Amino acid sequence: MRILITGGGTGGHLYPGLAIAEALRAASPDIDVLFVGGDRLEARVVPAEGWPFARIVARGLPRRPGLETLLALAATALGTLQAFRLLLRWKPDVVVATGGYVCVSVGLAAVALGRPLVLQEQNLRPGLATRVLARWARWASVAHPEAGHRLRTRRTEVTGVPLRRRAVTGDRARGQTRWSLATDRLTLLVIGGSQGAASLNRAACRLADLLMYDVRLQILHHTGSEHLHWVREAIGHREHVGPPAIRHHAVAVLDPIGDAYACADLVLCRAGASTLAEVTAWGLPAIVVPYPHAAAHQEDNAEVLVRAGAAVRVADADVEGEALVEIVSTLLADGGRRAAMAEVSRRLGRPDAAGVVAALVRATANGPVPQEARA
Repeated sequence: MRILITGGGTGGHLYPGLAIAEALRAASPDIDVLFVGGDRLEARVVPAEGWPFARIVARGLPRRPGLETLLALAATALGTLQAFRLLLRWKPDVVVATGGYVCVSVGLAAVALGRPLVLQEQNLRPGLATRVLARWARWASVAHPEAGHRLRTRRTEVTGVPLRRRAVTGDRARGQTRWSLATDRLTLLVIGGSQGAASLNRAACRLADLLMYDVRLQILHHTGSEHLHWVREAIGHREHVGPPAIRHHAVAVLDPIGDAYACADLVLCRAGASTLAEVTAWGLPAIVVPYPHAAAHQEDNAEVLVRAGAAVRVADADVEGEALVEIVSTLLADGGRRAAMAEVSRRLGRPDAAGVVAALVRATANGPVPQEARA
C-alpha cells in the first residue's frame, strides 16, 4: 500500500501528517509513505524524521491582491504540474492532505488522476486549501463537528487532531529528573509552539519576577532557540537580586515533549490546534493566549476549551500585564478549580486520533468509503 501525505508551511499542518504516517507504519510495517511539500518547515523536518520527501513549487496567496497574487497562482500551476508527474510515477493508493497551500497543487493532481483524496483539518475554521479541495475528497477528518459543517462535503469524521506518540506518552519522574524539577511544587509549563513565542516568553519572565518568592511554583519554560539566551539572562538577573524561591527552568526545546506534559500541572500556551490537542490529551488545565496574527483560527480553537471550562483565555496584548499573574495566583490557591478544569480537559482529549485517521486512510485504500455522512 502506498500513501502520499502532503501538508506544511507551519508545524500545525505538518505534525498531524507525521502523526498519521507514524500510525500507518505502526499498523502496517510494510506500508510505503511519501511526503510532498514546499521549501519551508517540512523540507527540513520530514527528512530529519526519516521519511521520504519530495519538494514541489508552492507559494501562499497574499492577503491583498497584487503582483504577489499572480506569482502565487503561477507557482500553484507549476506545482500542480510537478505533482501530476510525481503521482503518475509514484501511483499512491491514497493522497492525504493536512493543510497549507502546497496541498492545493497535490490535491488537484490527485483529483485529476482519480486518486482517492482524504483531508485532515485541525482547526474549527477550515483553511483555504481544505475548503477548495473538500468537494472532491472521499472524506475529511475534523477536530470538531463545527469544522465539518463548514466544509462542502457530507463525508466527515470527527477524529480530533492526530498527535505523534511522543506527544501523548511520557514519564513524570523521568521529566522531573531531566529538568531538575521539585516533586512537591506545582509545575507551570510554558510552551509557545515549535519556535517559541516572544510575548509568552516575556510574560513568563515577568510572572516569575512578581511571584519570585512563591515557594509553591516552578516554571518549565520552552523558549525556542531564538529567545533562550535573553530568557536565561533574565533568570540570572533575578538570582542576583536575591535568592528566589520560585524555580524557573528554561530550555530551547522540550524533548521528549511527552515528559514535559507528564510533569505539568498547568499550561500556558498558544491556541494552535495541535498544542491544544496535546494539552487535552493529557487532561491539563490551561491558560491560552491566541496568536493575534493567525486570522481567527486560534480564537476559535481557544473558545472550545474556554466555553467548556478547561481553560482561561488571556489576550496577547494583556499577557504581559497583571492579568496573567492574577490568574496563576488564583489557580495556585484553588486546587479544586484546577482539578475541575483538568477533568473537562480530559473529556475533550482524543489521544487516539492518529490511529483513527490511519485506520480510515487504510480503509479508503482498500475500497470505497461509505456514502452516508459520518458524524
